[in-house]
Amino acid sequence: MAAAVAKPVHVRGAQRRAPLPITAVKDPFRALTPSAGANWASRDHHCFDDRSRKSKVLICFMAGYKPELWQYAMPRFSAAATQGDICLVTPGLRSDDLRKHCRTEGWSYLGTAVPDVSLAQNLCYQLHPYASMFVKVDEDMFLLPDTITKLLSQYHAIKADGVVDLGFIAPMMPLNGICYRPLLEMLGLLGDFEHRFGKARSAHAGLPIQDDPKTARWIWEKTAPLSATAEKLGRKPPVHLPCSIRLNIGMIAFERKFWRDVGYLPVNRRRLGAGLTTQGADEEHICGKAVTLSRPGVVTTAALAGHFAFNAQYESMLKLLKRRPKLFSV
Repeated sequence: MAAAVAKPVHVRGAQRRAPLPITAVKDPFRALTPSAGANWASRDHHCFDDRSRKSKVLICFMAGYKPELWQYAMPRFSAAATQGDICLVTPGLRSDDLRKHCRTEGWSYLGTAVPDVSLAQNLCYQLHPYASMFVKVDEDMFLLPDTITKLLSQYHAIKADGVVDLGFIAPMMPLNGICYRPLLEMLGLLGDFEHRFGKARSAHAGLPIQDDPKTARWIWEKTAPLSATAEKLGRKPPVHLPCSIRLNIGMIAFERKFWRDVGYLPVNRRRLGAGLTTQGADEEHICGKAVTLSRPGVVTTAALAGHFAFNAQYESMLKLLKRRPKLFSV
């Protein structure tokens, strides 16, 4: 079946090629051996197109399952990913269409046989031994051109300051259980939010910010365009928010040493063998180990990224996307 080609998308006046939807393939994965020293948590049958330049920064873009977002999120990612090596990773599948897109963009591509996000990340990091800094971005994150640059600069500034020995850093994300309350306070929207949806508590789950489609729509409508919200935040000195609870890590940056210090990302082979989901295991592990090791995660207001939706909100947000595409394309 022929794949439909998405229309070109404009990002700040520049025309960029939109990626193609997934085409299922039945070809077996090549059995490549990771570099020497790889542990059991980074071994899997996979296909790897290596276009790395041995950069110290690796941007790991996790994709493959939400093609309806690509013509909006992918060009924004391309505009932001201007430094380091880029590797697009598809856990549990091989997409020839995405491989072609990576070839066009000059990115590396990694497809794994096992559908496990932790395993795919471990393998990606293992296959890029020269990188000392990792930036992980999910395909449902909407970036600004300076999101990655500012995120990395703030990481190094906080580390140099020495007050906090941070484990990872994340951008301010309006649709996020930790970020939304301080962001609403900064924008003067907290009262309006609580009048509509109740107390704006900070939590990982069980709140309207994660479960209610109306809340997600309201957040996007009040914070788009993201560039305008970033401009408002940029008028004040950056604020760094330590993560005392689990953060939804749609986009984070951390050092290779931290990845090693936390014992890599967890791979539960028994759950995978039983066909059970391991979704969120990387997030739970990173956030838990960060607290245990006194290497907290930090959210910085200097960088902004839009998270499209949580699972319970996804279908409703897709309807909003179709009805008001400009809300997500500028």
